[in-house]
Amino acid sequence: MDDKEKSRVAVYIMGEEYILRGSSSPERMHSVGRYVDRMMRTLAEKNHQMSRQKIAVLAALNLADELLKLKEENLHSPGEANKRGDNDELA
Repeated sequence: MDDKEKSRVAVYIMGEEYILRGSSSPERMHSVGRYVDRMMRTLAEKNHQMSRQKIAVLAALNLADELLKLKEENLHSPGEANKRGDNDELA
């Protein structure tokens, strides 16, 4: 998919606007933004003294853990990732 076919959406995470551009549908990108926002807000509620930067890193670590667990599960069923088209990306 070339740049002209990429979707562009605004998402809000922890009250700040981020512009996402990618080959995923706008609905998917909004869903991703809401997921990250929920995760960061949950972490912020549990860690009142933590900076936004540390909350973001902690959220990234949690998301990476989720991703790696899913990838490990997919090792038991090779080819599933290719069937789903898991090469979408956001910029």
